[in-house]
Amino acid sequence: MEEKEGLAYLREHGIDADAGMRYADTCYEFYGQLISIFIEEYQGKRETAEKEAKKEGREYTVLVHGLKNNAKALGAFSLSELAYEHEKASKAGDGIYILEHLEELLAEWKKTVEIFKKINN
Repeated sequence: MEEKEGLAYLREHGIDADAGMRYADTCYEFYGQLISIFIEEYQGKRETAEKEAKKEGREYTVLVHGLKNNAKALGAFSLSELAYEHEKASKAGDGIYILEHLEELLAEWKKTVEIFKKINN
């Protein structure tokens, strides 16, 4: 997708493309590369998240911390905020919160990846 069309699509679907572009030093090609990495890492990290969420360990905290930062850098603030809530819960040892809200996080993560896939072909 061309830059103008791609950024408009992201905005229409709840992604703050301007924030993502600022992070990418206003380079659409670089932003696209960052999005590609986010997409490529999704499946493996999702599987790890599902396993680690049940263990309430440091691995889960590190994973959701990274997800929070990566999503924020790309302008996916809804996903970033959900990951932040999971990070706080994990640090506090609140496994109940994590398990009760895991599907919400995973659904938002999947939705975000699907949005990014539409512009990254």
